[in-house]
Amino acid sequence: MAHALDTACRTSGFFAVTGHGIDETTIAGAVDRSREFFALPFDEKCRVAPTEPWGFRGYLGVDATALAATLGDATPPDLSESFNVARFEGDAPGDDRPIGERSMLAPNRWPERPSELRPALERCFREMEQVAFELAGLAAEALDLPTDWFASSLVDGTSLLLVNHYPPVDRPPLPGQLRRGAHTDYGILTVLYAEDEPGLQIHRGGEWFDVPHVPGGLIVNIGDLMARWVNDRWVSTLHRVVVPGGEARDRVSIPFFFQPRYDAVVETAPTTVTADRPARYDPVVAGEWIAAKSAAMLPDE
Repeated sequence: MAHALDTACRTSGFFAVTGHGIDETTIAGAVDRSREFFALPFDEKCRVAPTEPWGFRGYLGVDATALAATLGDATPPDLSESFNVARFEGDAPGDDRPIGERSMLAPNRWPERPSELRPALERCFREMEQVAFELAGLAAEALDLPTDWFASSLVDGTSLLLVNHYPPVDRPPLPGQLRRGAHTDYGILTVLYAEDEPGLQIHRGGEWFDVPHVPGGLIVNIGDLMARWVNDRWVSTLHRVVVPGGEARDRVSIPFFFQPRYDAVVETAPTTVTADRPARYDPVVAGEWIAAKSAAMLPDE
């Protein structure tokens, strides 16, 4: 399996995982309870919106983000809304801490209803994180590193579970407007559940290709920080979510963004440095780097 992972990560940076062990009821519960939340009146959803302009926990409404901006591409806001959950439930970092750290370590914001949303998403977070840790072990094996090589940086990480809701599109999108603009993910890897309506596409060789739906499977892709970590042996592939032709019904997807501890230092894996491929990147503090990328997706006021 490590060889297959290495091959996929060298070529497309995307692959499907089946037999992952996540119970169907876990996914169904997260999707159903999230749909109930998104069906609430806008004013009620906004009660759990971030209280700071740099915040990401809780509800982000339609037109609140533009992912293409993380790559410097100015586009209209994305046609999606989301609910964002991390592992942190304690006090927010004090005002003397950098804004990026405060945004990434802020506690979650849970709505009063549906009351079942919190346990459903916490269960989904735990099970997706377990899959991500298993994949990190396979990734280390594929790189001829000890199986636990990544683990010390990933325990108690800044991982994020995000529920995307793509409402039905009842008007022509603005020029360049998508459900999710073209972007690469920032962290180590992303584990994604997506409903079977088409829309997710990856960019390879100058063309866009649909990502096929795998019944019962999860889609996994490599993020920018992993590409840095492995000296570009693996690719962090540009992807987007388009508005499908014909009737665009509502759609839910749940990506789990697997990310290191805020203060983890990411420097080139030694087995990826060769005479033909010297180390390409300076070490970075994982949280600072991801926070800067995240801040870029917020539209200018």
